[in-house]
Amino acid sequence: MKNVVIFGATGSIGKSTIEYIKNNSDRFKIVGLTAKSKIKELQKLSETFKVPYIVVEKKEDAKDLKTSLSYQAQILWGDDGLKELASLEQIDIAVIGISGIKALIPTYYALKTGKRVAIANKECIISVGSFLKEVAKKSGADLLPVDSEHSAFFQLLQKEKKEYIEKLILTASGGPFYKTPLREFPKITPEEAISHPTWKMGKKISVDSATLMNKGFEVLEAMILFDFPLEKIEVVIHPQSLVHGIIKLLDGCYLMHVSPPDMKIPIAYALNYPERAEMQIKNIDLIQMKKLIFKKPSLKKFPCLKLAYKAGKLGGAYPLVLEAADEVVVSAFLDRKISFDKIPYFLEKTLNEFKIPSINFKNIYETLGLHQRVCEFTENLIKKS
Repeated sequence: MKNVVIFGATGSIGKSTIEYIKNNSDRFKIVGLTAKSKIKELQKLSETFKVPYIVVEKKEDAKDLKTSLSYQAQILWGDDGLKELASLEQIDIAVIGISGIKALIPTYYALKTGKRVAIANKECIISVGSFLKEVAKKSGADLLPVDSEHSAFFQLLQKEKKEYIEKLILTASGGPFYKTPLREFPKITPEEAISHPTWKMGKKISVDSATLMNKGFEVLEAMILFDFPLEKIEVVIHPQSLVHGIIKLLDGCYLMHVSPPDMKIPIAYALNYPERAEMQIKNIDLIQMKKLIFKKPSLKKFPCLKLAYKAGKLGGAYPLVLEAADEVVVSAFLDRKISFDKIPYFLEKTLNEFKIPSINFKNIYETLGLHQRVCEFTENLIKKS
């Protein structure tokens, strides 16, 4: 029996993880849950599984939860609460479903204390992924990707020697606008942008998918996670979302990872690794699958993808700068402060104008500080405009 803690229990990754564990309670036990704002939902989940540890963001929410919870639990709050929960000795696996750079705190301390970390958070990998890999190596921890594309690469790369691999090919659904004419982009509303054709995700990542910024971040993730040259990582549009990763070999062969678009599959792989477990899901009918479509993305329509490659080539703190700016710009779009077509404009302006100070990427709190300064810089750019 493995003890699991879920950071971000009320988000899409958290819910999928909980659903999977609920159906596999003979192998996994939830011992800790966290949430930022959906306190009533967190309480309901905690009551269901009688988890002994709960973390919320605000002190007042922790106080309210203590009085309303029907059983005894240790209720923690804030950054210190995330650190304490991630460091608990009895935890075997930490699932990181928190969005945003704040996930760096539980990720770092879980790795530092030798736990398996199943991570669905892009911000941490993009910002300080190489450092986190060093921490994992030193402590003997496992750092396993949970998003479908990098889980696919993780599995495919175990089948072939790295020197035989010519290219990594990331697949993108294309989001809701890959067929929309560029002239229509200024009219796109937040409601339209968050209506993803395949995946049910949070608002921020849905907008990133609509701009292909999410796929750009995944390019940077692949570069960092698998130590692969940026110029050998390619993106193709694949609307069916059935092929999650492709590797091209030197002899002209392609190996593909194909599965239904269900996040419980990569979650289950990360929880059970190196073993595999049977899953009760709707399988792909190969007979009905008449063809697989792959198209080249338009960098004119989706310049965010181009900006990700630019940040990767610049290296250093530039991927962090791009990620931090994106948080602010997407939030401004969702709040109707800027139009959809202005998202790449402000991202590029931040990349070009923000002055990067000297930073020690082995100090996560200094990293968090730099992230905050980038956010403030981008906020000021938007206000001035």
